[in-house]
Amino acid sequence: MIYRNLKYIFMALLISVATAPAFAEVEAYINQPSFYEGDPITLKINSAQNSDNVEPELAVLEKDFTILDVRESKQPFTFNGKRSYIYNWTIELQPNQNGILEIPSIKVGKEKTEVITLKIIDLPPEVTAEMNKHIFIETDVGEVESTTFVQQQIPYTIKLFYDSSIQTAQINAPDIKNAILERLGRDKRYQVIRAGKRFNVVERHFVISPEKSGPLHIPTATVTGRISLFDGSSQRLRGNMDETEFMNKMFMFNELMNNSAFSGGFFSGRLRGPSKPFTIKGKTIDVDVLPVPKAFTGTAWLPAEDLIIKDSWAKQPPQLKVGEPVTRLLTLQAKGLAGSQIPDIHIPKPDNMKVYPNKANSVTETDGNTLYGIQRINISYIPDGSGKVNIPEIKVDWWDVKNKKQKTFVLPAWNLNVAPDPTKVIETKPPSELLQEPLPSTEGEKSAVAVNKNLNVVNKFWAWALIIIAPLLLLFATLFYKFRKYLGKKGDQQIFQRNKPQQDIAALRSSLLQACNNNDKQRAAHSFIKYAQAHWHDDALQNLGMIAAKLKNSPDVKIVKDLEQSLYSLESGSWQGDALGKLIENGLPQEQERLQQMKGDLTPLYPA
Repeated sequence: MIYRNLKYIFMALLISVATAPAFAEVEAYINQPSFYEGDPITLKINSAQNSDNVEPELAVLEKDFTILDVRESKQPFTFNGKRSYIYNWTIELQPNQNGILEIPSIKVGKEKTEVITLKIIDLPPEVTAEMNKHIFIETDVGEVESTTFVQQQIPYTIKLFYDSSIQTAQINAPDIKNAILERLGRDKRYQVIRAGKRFNVVERHFVISPEKSGPLHIPTATVTGRISLFDGSSQRLRGNMDETEFMNKMFMFNELMNNSAFSGGFFSGRLRGPSKPFTIKGKTIDVDVLPVPKAFTGTAWLPAEDLIIKDSWAKQPPQLKVGEPVTRLLTLQAKGLAGSQIPDIHIPKPDNMKVYPNKANSVTETDGNTLYGIQRINISYIPDGSGKVNIPEIKVDWWDVKNKKQKTFVLPAWNLNVAPDPTKVIETKPPSELLQEPLPSTEGEKSAVAVNKNLNVVNKFWAWALIIIAPLLLLFATLFYKFRKYLGKKGDQQIFQRNKPQQDIAALRSSLLQACNNNDKQRAAHSFIKYAQAHWHDDALQNLGMIAAKLKNSPDVKIVKDLEQSLYSLESGSWQGDALGKLIENGLPQEQERLQQMKGDLTPLYPA
């Protein structure tokens, strides 16, 4: 390294003398031309630059390598009164595959490095056997039979076994073509005894949903990390390191431990000695995925372990009236499918009704063992006429993957009565028109003339009466309005006097919003309780649980429960006050208002 730096300084001096003030030269090299699978590759780049703003463009490496670490150093020097630098970059790389690979040309400033060819060799059996004494992985797809159909859920499990010599480890799930891989729940951790030796185990669960039929190749899962250079018996695990490189690492480690800045204190018990990177792989798995069976006659392919549909009207059927819209919430739950795999439900149109289905909302949930696809759709119905109406049944065909047969879920039809529009009154003729109709009489025109004269007299009487009474009615209405307004002010004063000991609700609201903006959950909880007491005039509200109970039929109850749960969480700073702040800005519901009940809640997926 010293020789190379001296070479670059000498070259920089020669170039600066022989050429223009701007100069640059860059070189890239690796420590050896071939590597075993899992061994890291150390790429070094040296550059002589007269600029202090130079970085290698390493993105070109990401095609065939994983960049593990990048370290930089520089040495300034001055020649002819001009300051220049010798840059050194050390890049740790992990190959993504075996075989012949190339480190492409890397741009550094205005210069580029040469292409480097290297070879990744499979680990010798004896090295693999030695590594397996300390860490290994197992992968499986459970009891997947030959009757796995397209889009059917395939369980996939990775188990990592490791001993105390492993310092760090990371599980990398395989990249599967023509399939969706989704993780289920949290990792399981436990210990087992294998061949008389105790291993720690990390178990991680996934599901694979193939998107097309035919052979499905599941590549190997990999684990990368660092293993100590000493095992439990103090034997060296140097891999392909020679004696000189190993002794250099030991010297650096001993220097680090002897340095007073690193001995004890924060690093006490955490530095476990020198280590080396490693990569291990599991086995590959191949599954034959069958196409949609001919026995399935449904309109949309829907393979699932179970399927149900919930109807919000089942709890309380609506009261229909002509021209008034009513809303219906349907919730479909498919066990063993993601929400994105559920097709749209066909909604039949009843006679004498308009139907407006909204766009379906699909989500995916898990209980740690399987997926649950949930699709919710809101439908608006508007009756056109009164009388009896039939809302047809809803059918969904699906394929039972357990019993290997087609099933149909039927949501029963509804027979409801539609009341007439109360605003429409049957038209009847006014008395004046009835009087003007021809009256049956034997006297003919004389009787009709007599009736018309009487009507004229009556009409003149009511016209004068209206002219005289109308101003009196207007005066009375004006006095009555002013009197009511006076009484309202008096009432407000009495209410103000009655509530005067309470805190100013505006000040409470301002304090609560400020706590939400600062994500201060302790202050927000205290201010929220005081604000709720003042808002609802209820001093009995002493905690967030009582406020949540008051909002139990409102979607906003989740915001209160999230705040309450965060107060007892071990993770500090995990609560965000945006949702509560928005709730307060929109306003809490009034005491006398009935909170709208949520419809169509699905029964718990995994009750306690």
